[in-house]
Amino acid sequence: MVEKKMRAENSDRISNLPDSLLVEILSWLDASEAVLTCILSKRWRSLWTFVPYLYFDFADFGDDAEWFNNFVSSFLRLRDDATNVHTFTLRYSVPRDTDVDDLVNAWILYALDHEVKNLEVDLFRKRCRHLPDCLFACASLDSLHLNCYNHIEPHFVCLPKLRFLSLYGVFMPYDSMQKIISGSPSLETLCMHRCAVVMMNSGISFHTVKSLTMEDCDLFSRSDVPTFDISAPCLKYIKFVKGWGPSITFKDMSKLTEAVLIMAIDEEKDNDCYLLSGILGVETLGIGSIRLKEFLTRELQNWRELKRLKFILLGVCCMHCDFGICAKLLKHCPNLERLCLMHTGELCRVDHSGEVKAENLEEIGGSSCRNLKLIEIVWYRSHHNVQQLEQLMLHWTKNIGGVQIKVSEYMLKSLLPS
Repeated sequence: MVEKKMRAENSDRISNLPDSLLVEILSWLDASEAVLTCILSKRWRSLWTFVPYLYFDFADFGDDAEWFNNFVSSFLRLRDDATNVHTFTLRYSVPRDTDVDDLVNAWILYALDHEVKNLEVDLFRKRCRHLPDCLFACASLDSLHLNCYNHIEPHFVCLPKLRFLSLYGVFMPYDSMQKIISGSPSLETLCMHRCAVVMMNSGISFHTVKSLTMEDCDLFSRSDVPTFDISAPCLKYIKFVKGWGPSITFKDMSKLTEAVLIMAIDEEKDNDCYLLSGILGVETLGIGSIRLKEFLTRELQNWRELKRLKFILLGVCCMHCDFGICAKLLKHCPNLERLCLMHTGELCRVDHSGEVKAENLEEIGGSSCRNLKLIEIVWYRSHHNVQQLEQLMLHWTKNIGGVQIKVSEYMLKSLLPS
């Protein structure tokens, strides 16, 4: 009898763990999986109601909107009301003509009412008419991710603990962006993808941001000034992929150490951007542009040395690239240790398969990069002139001892990791 009892106890050691530890285990499950544990035994019947990490994914419900809506609403209604929410993740890919605004807002309000710290609402390109006004006055929020193709126009912003903000596909009119920045004194990481931002003046200052990503964002200024200034005195990392809008100038980025700049739009006004002169302290730099020659020529007119630069990646569209202007750029990098020439296939709109132009080769001669140790040539697809480019680099570095030249091929996904 004693042995039987001991075997029974040993067979369910997990259930003998403290409630706090069991709830922690359930926190690693999706909400639907956590609920299923209630059938294990009386010991597990209500444990799921205390889980502080809530993850709801529409894909787990076979694209059945009614089933998903009923489940989320019921889950939140039956959950222990005294337990706060640490993380609330909602991933809902519904058709564009489906109206879920009231439900989604009710779920968001539940999270806000339970002092949520990390909130992610991903509606996958679904337009949402409005979001709760109190979303931008949540004192508990540490991290916020919104992908909802919605107008964000808060009347009041007070997010004292917010450190991470990610926005995808949102439209911010009438200085809403500046309100959010001013109302988030602890913000350190800001990611903006395909957003539209309207400013009342000719610039924006990210006072506390240390990591900034702006990809394909459309910037609009209501002033008559044709340029738009971006300043960030605390910034250490930036990835900037230019979208539509006025010419951009970087200012007050003295702490910046890593930058990725991609000018992917084939427009003449892109040449009026002044980005490099504002990041003179950078140590790692990636540059990609359809009009690389024009972009660098304008930037080099008033450019000083990048004395701290150790690694530079140049996104080259094709073999017709003016490697002479690249060499002129490198003469401003006396402490460069590593150079990468990468074929950026996604920037190239035309198939350029011709020979490397002789005049470009003749412009290369000597280098001030005495610390250069490695040159990498990474090409998008096999090209019969890559070997010629390798010979060009050998000629350019003939007066620098110990330089290794490495050639490889692979599909480019991004210039530098985020």
